Amino acid sequence: MEPGELRAALRRRLLEARAPDGGFGARPGQASEPEPTALAAIALGDPAARDWLLGNQAPDGGFGLEIPGDVSDAATPLAAIAIFEGEARERALDHLLANRAQRVPDTPELPHRADVAGWGWTPDTFGWVEPTARAVLALRLLRPGAEGAIADGVALLEDRECVGGGWNYGNRIVLGEELPPFAQTTAVALLGLQGLELPAVGRGLAVLRRLWRAERGGLTLAQALAAFRLAGDPEAAAVERALARRFEETGFLADAVALAWAAIATGEGLERIRVATP
Repeated sequence: MEPGELRAALRRRLLEARAPDGGFGARPGQASEPEPTALAAIALGDPAARDWLLGNQAPDGGFGLEIPGDVSDAATPLAAIAIFEGEARERALDHLLANRAQRVPDTPELPHRADVAGWGWTPDTFGWVEPTARAVLALRLLRPGAEGAIADGVALLEDRECVGGGWNYGNRIVLGEELPPFAQTTAVALLGLQGLELPAVGRGLAVLRRLWRAERGGLTLAQALAAFRLAGDPEAAAVERALARRFEETGFLADAVALAWAAIATGEGLERIRVATP
């Protein structure tokens, strides 16, 4: 499948997944949720998806998904990127700044910098790599003046880098064991850190070049492609070929998040998440 054909096929499949209310669920036929809807809006520049987001923003500015016993607001950075400039976007960014993760004491069993917070999957919890990378990306794109919060998020990502480079969900050493990096979380961290001249970025790209070839999931391949493209890394061409093969084989099992990330990585949505650098 040629690149132009892949872009068109991904866009078509993603549009087919739209729910009757204009949003997107995790898969066709499921209720609309903030994360797939925000990603589809970024990928497609889609007014109906943006309207769904605007109609489902919480009073505190966040975009929450109810989970057993809690509400995850981790889609808020993506929704902020997806919606147009205006009050709704500013309230979403305000929500990010007001809902940082808790600082947790450093311990021998779980060593980390206790002076940085980052962002968690739910408010008032420990900071993890992916929600922190999302928040850093949104703030760098939309509110670069939030220098303290951005610096805190970047510091967390540097601190949680795995030994030798790359990232996992958020711990590099637990109970004395060095934990390995994952391709998907490494790609997400690189999206948040794109354009920054940090040793961790170079190490992360090197790790991702090694790890992605063992991956078969559409989401990981799509996010790796986005990270390589934003970095101007020539590895992107091989990743795109693998992504196209996987899409032809599986259609990503109709996973809307994977489809949207693939559409972003191969289309104009990539420019919507590109951070301008001097």
